[in-house]
Order: sequence, then structure tokens, then C-alpha cells
Amino acid sequence: MAESKITITLPGRNTAPERVVAHLGPTNSGKTYAALEELAAKGSGVYAGPLRMLAQEAHRRLGERIGTDCVGLVTGEERVNERAPVICSTVEMAPSGGDLLVLDEVQWADDTERGSAWTRLLLAGEYREILLLGALDALPLVERAFPDFELKVFERKLPLEFVGERTLRSLGTGTVVVAFSRKAVLALAGEVNRLHPGRVAVLYGAMPLASRREEIDRFLSGAADVCVATDVLGHGVNLPCETLLFAETTKFDGQERRDLHPWELAQIAGRAGRFGLVERGHVGLLAGLGWGVADPRIVESALEPHVPLAGGHMGYRVVDEARIRPRLSDLGVTDAAQLDAALAAWHRVALREWAFESWLAVESLHPLRLRLGAVQRRLAERGRRISLEDAWKLANAPVDEDNLELLATFALALAGDRIARPHLTFLLDTARLRGASLLDAEQAGREASILRWFALQYSDVGGVTIERAAALEAAAAERVVARLRVEVESPTIGRCRSCGRSCAPWFPLCDRCVGSVARS
Repeated sequence: MAESKITITLPGRNTAPERVVAHLGPTNSGKTYAALEELAAKGSGVYAGPLRMLAQEAHRRLGERIGTDCVGLVTGEERVNERAPVICSTVEMAPSGGDLLVLDEVQWADDTERGSAWTRLLLAGEYREILLLGALDALPLVERAFPDFELKVFERKLPLEFVGERTLRSLGTGTVVVAFSRKAVLALAGEVNRLHPGRVAVLYGAMPLASRREEIDRFLSGAADVCVATDVLGHGVNLPCETLLFAETTKFDGQERRDLHPWELAQIAGRAGRFGLVERGHVGLLAGLGWGVADPRIVESALEPHVPLAGGHMGYRVVDEARIRPRLSDLGVTDAAQLDAALAAWHRVALREWAFESWLAVESLHPLRLRLGAVQRRLAERGRRISLEDAWKLANAPVDEDNLELLATFALALAGDRIARPHLTFLLDTARLRGASLLDAEQAGREASILRWFALQYSDVGGVTIERAAALEAAAAERVVARLRVEVESPTIGRCRSCGRSCAPWFPLCDRCVGSVARS
């Protein structure tokens, strides 16, 4: 019955763009610089990137180029000068039309959970001109979306050289060491700090953006000699890195621990090389840790593309699909209680509809349904209801699995439930960060970002305002930086709790002490 109400429609534009140009190439090739220069010269248009940090960076660079009054910033968490002729935004927040669109990281159209935001702009963006930026891997996708596009291939400004193994004691100024978990990064930073006291910067995804910026600035200014980072480095963090070393070549992807794919490593390795300062970028492995596992064959495989693409080009993989997800109007529902069943029905119909479609694939609806389920369960517990539109907005909120309770509290606030305000008031209180641990400060930063999003959607509901949420975000970032210094200078992660020796960061005791406990 639910399937009979489903409408499968593709986003579409009324007028084809006059010009579509793809700037494709590796990192450190100048493709983004060229596109932003064109946007600055045009004086009207949109930059759309996958991350808030990238949108902020484009906003900063364009503001320096054409003046801050001419550039606005629009993300899920902030609005700055949003009527400016040039807008920098995250892809989900990009306007539906305009003069020139610079769509960054176009290969993200194949992302299983966010790709549809890119697909919407590829299929329906009403722009006179479109610049697509990304890896050469996305060439097949661009060809399918725009058969008559113009291709500009960008080459790296500096070649990459594999330098083999390096040890902690050999780390020089301008070195970035990469690991693939928060614990591994903190443990490594503690080890590096023993050799470079007070001169280590740290970057990982759980840090608030202001904390990341402060750590990046320390490295840029020379206040830090070495930076230890996760793969957040591969997503728009441009550091003046001469040598990049992998401490690991495996990561936990949410389901299993696996080897990094060559394209994942290439995105990170490409950050090596400071154009104008060095002749080539150096990429290698950090050895001698005792717990990190880095395979030189995997790293070397990431230094040269090896997958043939059209026109004699080479890439690391073939990206030839774009993801689609439903709009509320496709679901044929009139009540929020019908949403989950309608989403399941849409998924079944879409899979049949596009089973033989050459380049469109169905986006995963699991995160959407997970958020919706958390909202509906909490409303049912309290005997409350919210509108269909509000339920859909909350289901699409930028909230991960660890913060579903906060999303459910938003639903109660929208429903007028009295228990929501005290909880939200507590979360917004910056005083709770006094004495907070690093983990608690990181969590407060995540909550602040979500609270900022909610405040922009609903003004002063449950006492949540953009000013209070921004104050919490700033306080959380300050506390994270302060606690990082303590964690790095007096590390507890990566040190045996019994004897103090270095050990794997995911274990509290070293092998020797574990053996002693077992024998006793």
C-alpha cells in the first residue's frame, strides 16, 4: 500500500548551463586556487564544499581577495553576510541557482550517505556556469552528468618521493605524522613531545573547529615543529608539510579494521610538499613504535595512480555513480507517523526503478531512519506529536549516532514538552566545562555545533539561541586546547598504567605488565 503512494522523480533543471568545466587532478595541483580566482573575477556565485571548514577557508580566501563585504558564509551552523554576491557554503546548504557554481570534491557524489547533495546540484543546479573540482577518478561521473563538458587536467606542482622508514628521533621541522584513531594520535603526540617539548600540534576529527584552527596556526607559524593528525588532514587541511609519515596503514571504518585504499592514502599523502620552499614532497613510514602497523607496499601504491581512465588519464579508482535520496514530496505522506514506512517503501521502489540505470544509485537511508526512529520513540514515550515538516527536518539534521538523545530533546522542545528546556539549558551552560576532561570538552563541542544548527532552524525554541550555542562552542574549543596540552605533555594514552612504558594506546598495560599480572 505504501509503495503505491511513492513518486520516483529526479531533480531537474529548467535551463542547461551555458558552460561546464571540470578542474580535475590530485591535491596540491592548484585546481581550487584557479576556481576561486575565477569566482573572484566573476564577482557573483557560489563555492560549495563538503565540510564546514572548507567553506570557512574559501570564505577567508575570497574575503582577502575581493573584500569581506562581498563574500558570505552559509553552513548548517552559521550565517554570515548571506545576501552577499559571493557565497561560500557546505554542499547541502548551497543555493539552488545563481551565476557561477564552484562544486568542490565532485567525487563525493558517490558517497553512500551524503552523495545526493552533490547529485542535486549536478542535475538541478540552475547556474549559468559550473566549475566541478575533484580527483581525476571522477572523470567517468562528470562525463555522464555533462557529456559536453570542458576538461582541465591539473598536475601536482611538486612530485612525491617515497623516503622509506623514519624514526621518532629523526623527525624534522615540517613533518606530519598520520595515524587513524584519536587514541593513536594522542599516544603519538605524547611520544613526539618527549623529543620536541611543547612543539607538537595535534589534529583529529573530534576536535571543535576552532581548536583545529589553533593547532593548524601553531604549525603554520612555526610554533610547532611536528603535527600528528588523523585522516582529517585529507579533507581540506592545507599544512606546509615537507615530509608526511604514516604510522599506520590500517583503520577501523565502523565495521572492520582494514587496509587503507590507495585513493584514501593518496588524498593524505598529497599534502606533502611545500611549493616554493622544497623541490618535492617526501612520503614515508614511521617505524619503531612497537604498535603501529604501516605497510610500505600500501604507501608506495598511493604515490602513483594506476587505474586507467578515459582519454589516457590515470586515477586510483573509477567513480561513475551519483547517489539519489527522496525528497519529502516523493513520499506521499501527510503525517509524521507515516514517514518511516514511506522511506522503506521509497527505497524498495527506487532500487527497482534504477536497477539498470547506468550512473544513479540509491543512497543509504539508514542514518535518516535512525534519526527519525530516535525522534519518534521519544515523542511516543511522552505522548507528544510534531508536524510532518518538523519531523523531516530533524531526520535530516547533521547529527551522528552518539547524539540522538539531543535530537530527541529537540523534538520534545518543538512539541512544547516541559522536560526539554532544563536539559537544553544545562547543555548550553559553559560553566559545566570547568574542570572538564578532554573527552567531555570534545563532546560539548559536538553538542554546540548541533545546538547552533537547531538555533538557526528554530529561533529561541527551548531557550536555544545562536549566541548561547556559539559561546558554548568557543568555550569547548578553548577547553579542548588546554586539555590537549596536558594530555600531550603528561600522556596517559599510550603509556602503561603500571610501569609507565610506551604501549599500544588501546591497551592500559604493556605486554610485560600483562604477563606479570597473568603469572600472579
